[in-house]
Amino acid sequence: MMKMPKLEEFNSERFMHEAFDHDMRLRWKKSAVIRRNIYLGLFAIGMACTLYTALIHWTTLCILSLFLATVSLVVMSKYDTQIHFLKILQVREELKKHEPDYS
Repeated sequence: MMKMPKLEEFNSERFMHEAFDHDMRLRWKKSAVIRRNIYLGLFAIGMACTLYTALIHWTTLCILSLFLATVSLVVMSKYDTQIHFLKILQVREELKKHEPDYS
């Protein structure tokens, strides 16, 4: 089996080819869920730090924490979109299996 690269473009030719393969789709989905959860954690940490630093009036650190939360949210949405796309492919594959053959 080929090892998955750490960073892969969502719309790369390799991803689009492997997304339609059942086993590879499961691997891509698992990888995307892990990365999405990491960025979700960074978003939560960034928001908590933003609130804390706003309360103690550390403006510079508050702005940096808000930047961390914003960037994490943007990257997290990329992986969330990838997961949604893979789920749609999974549902379409299951519907094809249960569809009667009229030929």
